[in-house]
Amino acid sequence: MHTTRGDVDVARLKDGRVAVLTLDPKLQSAMEDLFARYDVPHGALVAIEPSSGRVLAFVSYNAGTPHRDGITRGPDVALDASPPTASVFKLITASALVSEGVEPTRRVCYGGGERELTAADLRDSRRRDRACATLRDAIGFSINAIMAKLADRHLTRATLRRFAWAFGFGQAPPFDVPTHVSKSDIPQSRLERARAAAGFWHDYMSPLHGALIAATFANHGRMPRAQIVERIEDRDGRTLYQRRGRMHRAVISASIARTVGQMMTRTCSRGTARGAFYDSAGRPFLPGIEAAGKTGTLTGTDPYRGYNWWVGFAPADDPKIAVAALVVNHPKWRIKASYVAREALRTYLLGTHD
Repeated sequence: MHTTRGDVDVARLKDGRVAVLTLDPKLQSAMEDLFARYDVPHGALVAIEPSSGRVLAFVSYNAGTPHRDGITRGPDVALDASPPTASVFKLITASALVSEGVEPTRRVCYGGGERELTAADLRDSRRRDRACATLRDAIGFSINAIMAKLADRHLTRATLRRFAWAFGFGQAPPFDVPTHVSKSDIPQSRLERARAAAGFWHDYMSPLHGALIAATFANHGRMPRAQIVERIEDRDGRTLYQRRGRMHRAVISASIARTVGQMMTRTCSRGTARGAFYDSAGRPFLPGIEAAGKTGTLTGTDPYRGYNWWVGFAPADDPKIAVAALVVNHPKWRIKASYVAREALRTYLLGTHD
Protein backbone atom coordinates (compact mmCIF):
# COMPACT_ATOMS: atom_id res chain seq x y z
CA MET A 1 0.00 0.00 0.00
CA HIS A 2 1.30 3.46 -0.84
CA THR A 3 0.04 7.01 -0.37
CA THR A 4 1.02 10.38 -1.77
CA ARG A 5 3.04 12.73 0.43
CA GLY A 6 3.54 16.07 -1.23
CA ASP A 7 5.06 15.32 -4.63
CA VAL A 8 6.15 11.75 -3.88
CA ASP A 9 4.53 8.41 -3.16
CA VAL A 10 5.49 6.68 0.08
CA ALA A 11 4.95 3.30 1.70
CA ARG A 12 4.97 2.88 5.46
CA LEU A 13 6.95 -0.10 6.71
CA LYS A 14 5.99 -2.22 9.70
CA ASP A 15 8.77 -0.92 11.94
CA GLY A 16 7.78 2.73 11.51
CA ARG A 17 10.24 3.51 8.75
CA VAL A 18 9.03 5.09 5.52
CA ALA A 19 9.99 4.03 2.00
CA VAL A 20 9.94 6.96 -0.42
CA LEU A 21 9.12 5.45 -3.80
CA THR A 22 10.49 6.26 -7.24
CA LEU A 23 6.98 6.41 -8.73
CA ASP A 24 5.83 9.41 -10.72
CA PRO A 25 2.58 10.21 -8.84
CA LYS A 26 0.80 11.68 -11.87
CA LEU A 27 1.61 8.71 -14.09
CA GLN A 28 0.82 6.18 -11.37
CA SER A 29 -2.54 7.79 -10.62
CA ALA A 30 -3.49 8.13 -14.30
CA MET A 31 -2.80 4.44 -14.97
CA GLU A 32 -4.68 3.33 -11.85
CA ASP A 33 -7.63 5.44 -12.99
CA LEU A 34 -7.48 3.99 -16.52
CA PHE A 35 -7.63 0.37 -15.38
CA ALA A 36 -10.40 1.17 -12.90
CA ARG A 37 -12.42 2.94 -15.60
CA TYR A 38 -12.33 -0.02 -17.98
CA ASP A 39 -12.35 -2.64 -15.20
CA VAL A 40 -10.43 -5.20 -17.25
CA PRO A 41 -10.31 -8.74 -15.84
CA HIS A 42 -6.56 -8.41 -15.23
CA GLY A 43 -4.07 -5.75 -16.26
CA ALA A 44 -0.69 -4.27 -15.49
CA LEU A 45 1.49 -1.35 -16.47
CA VAL A 46 5.15 -1.08 -15.55
CA ALA A 47 7.16 1.95 -16.66
CA ILE A 48 10.90 2.35 -16.14
CA GLU A 49 13.46 5.08 -16.78
CA PRO A 50 15.82 3.16 -19.09
CA SER A 51 19.04 4.88 -18.10
CA SER A 52 18.66 4.29 -14.36
CA GLY A 53 16.10 1.53 -13.76
CA ARG A 54 13.92 3.91 -11.73
CA VAL A 55 10.35 2.56 -11.74
CA LEU A 56 8.00 5.35 -12.82
CA ALA A 57 4.74 3.41 -12.58
CA PHE A 58 3.84 0.02 -11.16
CA VAL A 59 0.18 -0.84 -11.52
CA SER A 60 -1.53 -4.20 -11.05
CA TYR A 61 -5.27 -4.49 -11.58
CA ASN A 62 -7.74 -7.30 -10.99
CA ALA A 63 -11.44 -6.84 -11.76
CA GLY A 64 -13.41 -5.76 -8.75
CA THR A 65 -10.42 -4.57 -6.75
CA PRO A 66 -11.35 -1.39 -4.83
CA HIS A 67 -9.43 1.55 -6.27
CA ARG A 68 -6.44 2.86 -4.29
CA ASP A 69 -7.31 1.35 -0.94
CA GLY A 70 -4.33 -0.97 -0.80
CA ILE A 71 -6.42 -4.13 -1.03
CA THR A 72 -5.20 -6.65 -3.57
CA ARG A 73 -7.44 -9.46 -4.78
CA GLY A 74 -5.92 -12.02 -7.08
CA PRO A 75 -2.33 -12.10 -8.30
CA ASP A 76 0.05 -9.15 -8.40
CA VAL A 77 -0.22 -8.95 -12.18
CA ALA A 78 2.87 -6.78 -12.60
CA LEU A 79 5.01 -9.52 -11.02
CA ASP A 80 3.11 -12.54 -12.36
CA ALA A 81 5.45 -14.42 -14.69
CA SER A 82 2.84 -16.88 -15.99
CA PRO A 83 1.50 -14.90 -19.03
CA PRO A 84 2.94 -16.08 -22.38
CA THR A 85 5.24 -13.58 -24.07
CA ALA A 86 3.36 -14.09 -27.33
CA SER A 87 4.94 -12.11 -30.18
CA VAL A 88 7.01 -9.98 -27.81
CA PHE A 89 9.48 -12.88 -27.99
CA LYS A 90 10.07 -11.88 -31.62
CA LEU A 91 12.33 -9.13 -30.21
CA ILE A 92 14.67 -11.74 -28.75
CA THR A 93 14.58 -13.69 -32.01
CA ALA A 94 15.25 -10.52 -34.03
CA SER A 95 18.24 -9.67 -31.83
CA ALA A 96 19.70 -13.13 -32.43
CA LEU A 97 19.06 -12.87 -36.18
CA VAL A 98 20.76 -9.47 -36.43
CA SER A 99 23.74 -10.87 -34.51
CA GLU A 100 23.96 -13.60 -37.18
CA GLY A 101 24.10 -11.03 -39.97
CA VAL A 102 20.45 -10.99 -41.05
CA GLU A 103 19.64 -7.47 -42.21
CA PRO A 104 16.31 -5.74 -41.42
CA THR A 105 15.75 -5.52 -45.18
CA ARG A 106 16.05 -9.31 -45.67
CA ARG A 107 13.04 -10.25 -47.76
CA VAL A 108 11.13 -13.49 -47.24
CA CYS A 109 8.09 -14.85 -49.06
CA TYR A 110 5.41 -16.79 -47.20
CA GLY A 111 1.95 -18.24 -47.57
CA GLY A 112 0.57 -19.00 -44.13
CA GLY A 113 1.33 -18.91 -40.42
CA GLU A 114 -1.07 -16.17 -39.42
CA ARG A 115 -2.72 -18.11 -36.59
CA GLU A 116 -0.67 -21.29 -36.49
CA LEU A 117 2.57 -22.64 -37.90
CA THR A 118 2.95 -25.97 -39.66
CA ALA A 119 5.96 -27.72 -41.18
CA ALA A 120 4.82 -26.48 -44.60
CA ASP A 121 5.23 -22.88 -43.44
CA LEU A 122 8.98 -23.43 -43.03
CA ARG A 123 9.44 -24.42 -46.68
CA ASP A 124 9.49 -22.11 -49.69
CA SER A 125 6.72 -22.78 -52.18
CA ARG A 126 6.00 -20.82 -55.34
CA ARG A 127 2.43 -22.01 -55.18
CA ARG A 128 1.77 -21.04 -51.54
CA ASP A 129 4.06 -18.06 -51.01
CA ARG A 130 1.92 -15.23 -52.39
CA ALA A 131 3.20 -12.51 -50.01
CA CYS A 132 6.72 -11.19 -49.39
CA ALA A 133 8.01 -8.85 -46.68
CA THR A 134 11.16 -7.98 -44.76
CA LEU A 135 12.40 -8.75 -41.27
CA ARG A 136 11.52 -5.15 -40.37
CA ASP A 137 7.98 -5.80 -41.57
CA ALA A 138 7.86 -9.04 -39.57
CA ILE A 139 8.47 -7.03 -36.40
CA GLY A 140 6.13 -4.17 -37.28
CA PHE A 141 3.27 -6.34 -38.55
CA SER A 142 4.13 -9.38 -36.39
CA ILE A 143 4.41 -11.82 -39.31
CA ASN A 144 4.86 -15.25 -37.79
CA ALA A 145 5.95 -17.16 -40.89
CA ILE A 146 8.85 -14.81 -41.63
CA MET A 147 10.18 -15.03 -38.09
CA ALA A 148 9.82 -18.81 -38.13
CA LYS A 149 11.55 -19.23 -41.50
CA LEU A 150 14.45 -16.95 -40.60
CA ALA A 151 14.94 -18.54 -37.19
CA ASP A 152 14.82 -22.02 -38.73
CA ARG A 153 17.49 -21.11 -41.27
CA HIS A 154 19.84 -18.92 -39.24
CA LEU A 155 19.55 -19.79 -35.55
CA THR A 156 20.57 -22.91 -33.69
CA ARG A 157 18.80 -23.97 -30.54
CA ALA A 158 21.90 -23.03 -28.55
CA THR A 159 21.94 -19.51 -30.00
CA LEU A 160 18.27 -18.86 -29.30
CA ARG A 161 18.65 -20.22 -25.77
CA ARG A 162 21.69 -18.00 -25.19
CA PHE A 163 19.80 -14.88 -26.24
CA ALA A 164 16.76 -15.83 -24.18
CA TRP A 165 19.00 -16.26 -21.12
CA ALA A 166 20.78 -12.96 -21.79
CA PHE A 167 17.40 -11.18 -21.84
CA GLY A 168 16.52 -12.67 -18.46
CA PHE A 169 14.48 -15.76 -19.27
CA GLY A 170 15.03 -18.64 -16.89
CA GLN A 171 15.76 -16.17 -14.09
CA ALA A 172 13.92 -13.97 -11.62
CA PRO A 173 14.59 -10.29 -12.35
CA PRO A 174 16.40 -8.53 -9.48
CA PHE A 175 14.08 -6.02 -7.80
CA ASP A 176 13.36 -4.44 -4.42
CA VAL A 177 10.75 -7.14 -3.69
CA PRO A 178 10.82 -10.86 -4.57
CA THR A 179 10.05 -11.70 -8.21
CA HIS A 180 9.28 -14.84 -10.19
CA VAL A 181 11.24 -16.71 -12.83
CA SER A 182 10.29 -16.01 -16.45
CA LYS A 183 10.23 -19.53 -17.85
CA SER A 184 11.67 -20.34 -21.24
CA ASP A 185 11.64 -23.57 -23.25
CA ILE A 186 13.47 -23.58 -26.58
CA PRO A 187 12.50 -27.00 -27.96
CA GLN A 188 14.68 -29.57 -29.70
CA SER A 189 12.03 -30.11 -32.36
CA ARG A 190 12.64 -28.01 -35.47
CA LEU A 191 8.99 -27.02 -35.88
CA GLU A 192 8.40 -26.28 -32.20
CA ARG A 193 11.61 -24.25 -32.05
CA ALA A 194 10.40 -22.17 -34.99
CA ARG A 195 7.07 -21.69 -33.23
CA ALA A 196 8.86 -20.55 -30.08
CA ALA A 197 10.95 -18.09 -32.11
CA ALA A 198 7.75 -16.60 -33.55
CA GLY A 199 6.12 -16.32 -30.11
CA PHE A 200 3.81 -19.33 -30.00
CA TRP A 201 3.90 -20.30 -26.32
CA HIS A 202 7.06 -21.86 -24.80
CA ASP A 203 8.12 -18.56 -23.15
CA TYR A 204 6.52 -16.59 -20.32
CA MET A 205 7.24 -13.32 -18.54
CA SER A 206 5.95 -10.74 -16.08
CA PRO A 207 5.15 -7.13 -17.05
CA LEU A 208 8.14 -6.09 -14.92
CA HIS A 209 10.36 -8.29 -17.08
CA GLY A 210 8.71 -6.92 -20.22
CA ALA A 211 9.55 -3.37 -19.17
CA LEU A 212 13.16 -4.41 -18.57
CA ILE A 213 13.36 -5.92 -22.06
CA ALA A 214 12.07 -2.66 -23.52
CA ALA A 215 14.54 -0.71 -21.38
CA THR A 216 17.37 -2.85 -22.74
CA PHE A 217 16.71 -1.74 -26.31
CA ALA A 218 16.27 1.85 -25.14
CA ASN A 219 19.52 1.77 -23.14
CA HIS A 220 22.00 0.73 -25.83
CA GLY A 221 21.69 -2.97 -25.07
CA ARG A 222 22.20 -2.74 -21.30
CA MET A 223 19.47 -3.95 -18.95
CA PRO A 224 19.07 -1.75 -15.86
CA ARG A 225 18.28 -3.07 -12.42
CA ALA A 226 14.68 -2.08 -11.68
CA GLN A 227 14.32 -0.11 -8.44
CA ILE A 228 11.14 1.21 -6.83
CA VAL A 229 12.56 2.51 -3.52
CA GLU A 230 14.17 5.95 -3.79
CA ARG A 231 15.16 6.12 -0.14
CA ILE A 232 14.22 4.83 3.30
CA GLU A 233 13.68 7.22 6.20
CA ASP A 234 13.54 6.50 9.91
CA ARG A 235 10.77 7.74 12.20
CA ASP A 236 12.44 11.15 12.40
CA GLY A 237 12.84 11.57 8.65
CA ARG A 238 16.55 10.79 8.53
CA THR A 239 17.74 8.98 5.41
CA LEU A 240 18.88 5.44 6.10
CA TYR A 241 19.19 4.33 2.47
CA GLN A 242 19.49 6.25 -0.81
CA ARG A 243 19.00 4.65 -4.20
CA ARG A 244 21.79 4.66 -6.77
CA GLY A 245 21.04 3.75 -10.38
CA ARG A 246 22.54 0.40 -11.29
CA MET A 247 22.89 -1.70 -14.39
CA HIS A 248 21.96 -5.37 -14.19
CA ARG A 249 23.85 -6.65 -17.22
CA ALA A 250 24.99 -6.00 -20.79
CA VAL A 251 22.60 -8.03 -22.96
CA ILE A 252 23.33 -7.13 -26.57
CA SER A 253 25.60 -4.71 -28.39
CA ALA A 254 24.54 -1.10 -28.86
CA SER A 255 24.38 -1.66 -32.63
CA ILE A 256 21.95 -4.60 -32.28
CA ALA A 257 19.82 -2.61 -29.82
CA ARG A 258 19.71 0.31 -32.25
CA THR A 259 18.85 -1.89 -35.25
CA VAL A 260 16.03 -3.75 -33.48
CA GLY A 261 14.80 -0.54 -31.88
CA GLN A 262 14.48 1.05 -35.31
CA MET A 263 12.46 -1.97 -36.49
CA MET A 264 10.16 -1.50 -33.48
CA THR A 265 9.16 1.99 -34.66
CA ARG A 266 7.32 0.37 -37.58
CA THR A 267 4.92 -1.28 -35.12
CA CYS A 268 3.58 2.14 -34.13
CA SER A 269 3.95 4.05 -37.40
CA ARG A 270 2.54 1.46 -39.81
CA GLY A 271 2.04 -1.88 -38.09
CA THR A 272 -0.04 -3.63 -35.46
CA ALA A 273 -0.20 -0.66 -33.06
CA ARG A 274 -0.81 2.12 -35.59
CA GLY A 275 -4.46 2.40 -34.58
CA ALA A 276 -3.44 3.26 -31.02
CA PHE A 277 -0.86 5.86 -32.02
CA TYR A 278 -2.67 7.59 -34.91
CA ASP A 279 -6.32 8.53 -35.29
CA SER A 280 -8.44 7.69 -38.34
CA ALA A 281 -7.28 10.88 -40.09
CA GLY A 282 -3.61 9.99 -39.58
CA ARG A 283 -2.99 12.50 -36.79
CA PRO A 284 -0.54 11.28 -34.12
CA PHE A 285 -1.58 10.99 -30.49
CA LEU A 286 2.07 11.74 -29.61
CA PRO A 287 2.81 14.73 -31.86
CA GLY A 288 6.51 15.17 -32.46
CA ILE A 289 7.37 11.94 -30.62
CA GLU A 290 8.17 8.63 -32.31
CA ALA A 291 7.50 5.51 -30.25
CA ALA A 292 9.11 2.10 -30.66
CA GLY A 293 7.16 -0.96 -29.62
CA LYS A 294 6.12 -4.56 -30.10
CA THR A 295 2.67 -6.03 -29.68
CA GLY A 296 1.82 -9.58 -28.74
CA THR A 297 -1.45 -11.50 -28.58
CA LEU A 298 -2.21 -15.10 -27.62
CA THR A 299 -5.43 -16.74 -26.56
CA GLY A 300 -5.60 -19.42 -23.91
CA THR A 301 -8.62 -21.65 -23.34
CA ASP A 302 -10.22 -23.47 -20.41
CA PRO A 303 -10.88 -20.82 -19.25
CA TYR A 304 -10.60 -18.27 -22.04
CA ARG A 305 -7.80 -15.75 -21.57
CA GLY A 306 -6.88 -13.18 -24.20
CA TYR A 307 -3.32 -12.07 -23.44
CA ASN A 308 -2.49 -8.75 -25.08
CA TRP A 309 0.90 -6.97 -24.77
CA TRP A 310 2.61 -3.77 -25.79
CA VAL A 311 6.28 -3.44 -24.89
CA GLY A 312 8.39 -0.48 -25.99
CA PHE A 313 9.87 2.96 -25.34
CA ALA A 314 9.77 6.64 -26.33
CA PRO A 315 11.01 8.92 -27.69
CA ALA A 316 12.64 6.47 -30.07
CA ASP A 317 15.65 8.72 -30.69
CA ASP A 318 16.18 9.74 -27.05
CA PRO A 319 14.35 7.28 -24.76
CA LYS A 320 13.01 8.66 -21.49
CA ILE A 321 10.54 5.91 -20.60
CA ALA A 322 10.23 2.17 -21.27
CA VAL A 323 6.84 0.54 -20.83
CA ALA A 324 5.25 -2.88 -20.66
CA ALA A 325 1.47 -3.04 -20.69
CA LEU A 326 -0.52 -6.25 -20.34
CA VAL A 327 -4.27 -6.68 -20.58
CA VAL A 328 -5.84 -10.08 -19.99
CA ASN A 329 -9.33 -10.02 -21.47
CA HIS A 330 -12.29 -12.36 -21.35
CA PRO A 331 -14.08 -13.13 -24.68
CA LYS A 332 -15.52 -9.62 -24.75
CA TRP A 333 -12.43 -7.41 -25.01
CA ARG A 334 -12.49 -4.03 -23.27
CA ILE A 335 -9.20 -2.35 -24.21
CA LYS A 336 -5.89 -3.31 -25.77
CA ALA A 337 -2.45 -3.01 -24.22
CA SER A 338 -1.31 -0.63 -26.97
CA TYR A 339 -3.94 1.86 -25.82
CA VAL A 340 -2.80 1.56 -22.21
CA ALA A 341 0.83 2.06 -23.23
CA ARG A 342 -0.01 5.05 -25.40
CA GLU A 343 -1.81 6.73 -22.53
CA ALA A 344 1.18 6.11 -20.27
CA LEU A 345 3.50 7.72 -22.82
CA ARG A 346 1.13 10.68 -23.33
CA THR A 347 0.85 11.24 -19.59
CA TYR A 348 4.59 11.09 -18.91
CA LEU A 349 5.94 12.84 -22.00
CA LEU A 350 3.16 15.30 -22.83
CA GLY A 351 1.30 15.69 -19.54
CA THR A 352 -2.02 14.74 -21.10
CA HIS A 353 -4.23 11.66 -21.42
CA ASP A 354 -7.80 10.61 -22.19
